Amino acid sequence: MAEGSIDREAWSRVISQLIDEETEGNKSRFASLVGVTYKTVLRWTRQASDVSEDSVRQVARALHISPLALLVRVGYYTETDLQAAAAATEDAGPAIPAGFDRDDPALRVILEADVPPRVQQRMIQRLQQMRQREAERQIDEVRWWIDQSRGA
Repeated sequence: MAEGSIDREAWSRVISQLIDEETEGNKSRFASLVGVTYKTVLRWTRQASDVSEDSVRQVARALHISPLALLVRVGYYTETDLQAAAAATEDAGPAIPAGFDRDDPALRVILEADVPPRVQQRMIQRLQQMRQREAERQIDEVRWWIDQSRGA
């Protein structure tokens, strides 16, 4: 994704709107809500300082809004950047965990399934969890055999 800079004017508009919506115009309460100082909020609304990507993300997390959507609203990313990143992620397919072989029959069925990559990724994680539980069950059974042989 191409990275830009935060448009101070756009950030000021967004922050002013969020202050009105979230704290009925109370800048001090807003500052507390998003974890910054009152002076920082004043600088943002007055366009008096540059704003970092981290600050935008912090505000988004505090207000439970999408950080990426907020970064687009303030000019850091464009919709085109996000679409290109999403396309690249889909083309890459799901990540194959360590210990899995692409020739694994169950993994092959998942990879050949006509489902989105994020769904394939969840299926692979589930398969990994199932195999971990099965390995633990086998260890428990072997321990039981050992205990039984000691008593025989």
